[in-house]
Amino acid sequence: MLRELVGEDPALPQGTLVATANQTAGRGRQGREWVTPPGTALSVSLLLRPRGAGLGLSWLPLIAGSAVTAALQPLFRGDEGGDEGGDEGAGPGIASKRVGVKWPNDVHVRDEDDAVAGRPGRKLCGILCEALPSGEVIVGFGINLLQEEWQLPTDRAGSVRSEGGDTGGAESLDSERGAAVADRVLAAASTGMLSLVERSRTDPDAVRTRVLRDSLTIGTEVRVHLPNGEIVDGRAVGLDPDGCLVVDRPTTGRLIVSAADVEHLR
Repeated sequence: MLRELVGEDPALPQGTLVATANQTAGRGRQGREWVTPPGTALSVSLLLRPRGAGLGLSWLPLIAGSAVTAALQPLFRGDEGGDEGGDEGAGPGIASKRVGVKWPNDVHVRDEDDAVAGRPGRKLCGILCEALPSGEVIVGFGINLLQEEWQLPTDRAGSVRSEGGDTGGAESLDSERGAAVADRVLAAASTGMLSLVERSRTDPDAVRTRVLRDSLTIGTEVRVHLPNGEIVDGRAVGLDPDGCLVVDRPTTGRLIVSAADVEHLR
């Protein structure tokens, strides 16, 4: 829908956003379908105009992932406190877990056992960036908020609710409590993306550092499924200047991965 709006009004301002809690025809990477039960997840499209940004377009999925991470982490702050900037009063029983980015474009939440085993945890959000011919970029992202475990499509998927996060007792985004959770997450994620894109114009190194900090993939053993069908095992050791994943192979040197499915090895 946002793409059509941009076509109708090329002067549409940066930050224009379309969101729904009833996604019926979502699209993920490689044309994969993405559909969620009504009233349980946020599906969002955000318009960016990244001209002049100090980082290339290939960084946008990672930047978006960092923004979503910051929006969701306070919901998993635990009873004893959480990340700097988290809200007070999350209430008892909230699971303390780390939210982060699995390269290149997924946001996961993991517990201590996942971290020790090198697992990324459960996927809460997928991100897809679409560059338009006119230079704008539409960042599409879907955040699982209130699904029960049985409503999730795979055993690798999770939601804030199923993973023990703070949903304020909401059972549906159509309720007052659900709308409050959705507004909180949507505002934090969208303003965070806009802020990081703007900061990348003046201080790209700080944004790179932020992305690296939020990565769940860097430092883990991975299996890379390349588009040509080749499978490569190694250790993810960093990001190159274009945001590509740098994988250190045991015997054949480093591999720069620009597009692939990456599996964390246990």
